[in-house]
Amino acid sequence: RNFNPNFIDINSSLFLPTFNVNKRPNPQGRGINVKNTSKISRNFDFSLFNRECERILNRKAPNYLFLTWLIGFTEGNGSFIVANRGDLSFVITQDTRDIQVLNMIQSNLGLGKVIKQGKTTSRFVIQDQKGLYLIATLFNQNLVTYSKIKGFNKFLNSLNNYNEKGKIKFYSIDPSNEINTIMPSLQDSWISGFTDSEGCFSTSISSKNTGFNICYDIAQKYLENKYILDYLQKIFNVGKVYSHTSKNTYYYRISGLMDLMKIFPYFENHPLRSKKLKSYILWKNIHSKLLKKEHLNPSLRESLKVLASKVNNTWD
Repeated sequence: RNFNPNFIDINSSLFLPTFNVNKRPNPQGRGINVKNTSKISRNFDFSLFNRECERILNRKAPNYLFLTWLIGFTEGNGSFIVANRGDLSFVITQDTRDIQVLNMIQSNLGLGKVIKQGKTTSRFVIQDQKGLYLIATLFNQNLVTYSKIKGFNKFLNSLNNYNEKGKIKFYSIDPSNEINTIMPSLQDSWISGFTDSEGCFSTSISSKNTGFNICYDIAQKYLENKYILDYLQKIFNVGKVYSHTSKNTYYYRISGLMDLMKIFPYFENHPLRSKKLKSYILWKNIHSKLLKKEHLNPSLRESLKVLASKVNNTWD
């Protein structure tokens, strides 16, 4: 690969924050005791990434809400890849029908490229040394889920080794002896990004009686990631976390018209950015109609059934 040496000031005294690659949540339990997160958690910190964007790219970094959304979205759809032959890449995969969200990410970051892979899949990809370094400063100490942290640490170690080679050198991101735990809040957009990648808004209207079902779900595989679902239940103060019928899978669910209203303020202040926004808008509209008891009117009930069938089929 060819790189522009003007991007890197090798005499700069700027140091990267450190990350403890050995500290992990307990895989036999929840990983983090959500009852005590207020004592150990800290806010997302993009100060280094912001400085490096201005120094290397000569442009301001995206705003805090976009960056926290991107972290959450990456926790679901992103990958830090270390190929067998040593090549490194950061990839976010999406259905091509929602390629706009990848273009939006590329435009905001000013890094990487969007490519179509096959007829149905598109990817946002960063493979160049400069871009990989900047992405590492963004995600370092800012990831939430255990599985993604584990994958990032492997990527980070390989990136450090890669950056020590060649004429163009980037700063090494060293392991830390400090315990740092990021947990999202209702004041950032992490949950919005996580919902764009992992969440589901669903509703169904019974054909046999006046019953209906409407809910919001987020699922995670593996017990070691369950703590984030427990945490979401804690900060929204509504819903429950269940074991899924699929092995090693858990999901956080909010159901019931009144309980679901508790998440509306968050998504109004931190809107979804993928095509899932269309699902959310339609789903919320159905919620309003159910609240008005339109499902009890036989003629209106049929139209509700049609709307419900479109909630998760909003590609057109």
